[in-house]
Amino acid sequence: MSLLPAQASENDTAKELDLNSIMSIAEKNSPLLTAIHSDLESLFYKRRQEGRTQNPSVYIDYGQRKAADESGAEYALQIEQPVYFPGRKELKQLLVDNDSKIKEVQQIEAFNSIRLSSIKFAYRYLVAADKKNHVKERLKRLSLIESYIKARPFFTPQAKTDLFIIETKILALRKHFNDLELGAAKDYESLNLYLRQEFVPNLKIPYFRSGVKFDRKDLEKRAVSQNPTILAAKGELDKARTELRLANLEKYPDYSITSQIGEDKSGVANRFYDFGLKFRIPVWDQFQNKVASAETNMKSKQDRLIYQENLIHTSFNQAFLEYEQSKMNLKLYDLTQLDRIDRDLNFADMEFKRGRIQLISYLELENQLHETHHAVLDAQISHLESLLNLLYITNEKDILGVMGNASQTFEYQPK
Repeated sequence: MSLLPAQASENDTAKELDLNSIMSIAEKNSPLLTAIHSDLESLFYKRRQEGRTQNPSVYIDYGQRKAADESGAEYALQIEQPVYFPGRKELKQLLVDNDSKIKEVQQIEAFNSIRLSSIKFAYRYLVAADKKNHVKERLKRLSLIESYIKARPFFTPQAKTDLFIIETKILALRKHFNDLELGAAKDYESLNLYLRQEFVPNLKIPYFRSGVKFDRKDLEKRAVSQNPTILAAKGELDKARTELRLANLEKYPDYSITSQIGEDKSGVANRFYDFGLKFRIPVWDQFQNKVASAETNMKSKQDRLIYQENLIHTSFNQAFLEYEQSKMNLKLYDLTQLDRIDRDLNFADMEFKRGRIQLISYLELENQLHETHHAVLDAQISHLESLLNLLYITNEKDILGVMGNASQTFEYQPK
């Protein structure tokens, strides 16, 4: 029983997807991008709110007073308008701007990560399906050999031994096929996390004949200047600087402008109007601890930025070396090996049936060719994943443009 989702029926033609289509669908289907967009919209309204003038407060007083044996009504109306200390409101808005920049970096990172991951899992599924199909063909080939041995007119001890060998080989190969089928199904589920397709699509994506030639120094500069982790660390440092400026303003309190009007009718009528200024006096607490905390936090963010830059330098160097090695393996196990495998297998089939080679030699050759087939496909996926890793580190947006600089072919697409 197949572990993969239902294939498209004759009436439902399987959708053909190229790399551009895969990335576009992955972007549209991502709730993560929608969530980050909502976060940015929330911060937009938060910034507007921080810029609003504070609401005034109103105090209304009414009562009876008695003076010199005469009583009368007394009333008063007081209005108090809070006012930020100059610069505090702008810094609060700047703090929201810092959060928005950090969130925008997260959006860029998520956007690129989704596109790169969708391509990675598309190739993983393609290679897994190719390996599975190859083993399926091996099973058919060995089953024919098994039938050929059984059909021999004289069933000698040697023939019986050959039959035992081939049956054991087929049994092991069926286990291998089941493992590959499970792997292909899991890779498809990973891919479908981004595609959300009802039926398994027909992937029209190329294999690589050779890799991309990069300028290492230029690529390293881009990695340090554009990597999302470093951009986020810079955003956190800017936010820490803003928090320090806000902390330094804490000892300068906000104030309120007050105004009061009223009348006292007890005795001689007395009307009054007051105007004043209300503020806290920073006698007991001048917020030195808050300033010290903000300074320490800023120092922490500076050290984290330096650490991230060092880490990116190391990660880039490792990724670049890995990619250069993958290009060498791509050349070593080039796609033309697949043609040679088919020729050698056909030759071995024919010579075995003619009785010119022994079963042990046939199975040894068949196994070596199988390992070569897997090595060719492993070289493809290793090259692709190391390339995508470089593009992620450098925050490359033109993914298909860079991949187009490599020599590609659709000749060896799985049937």
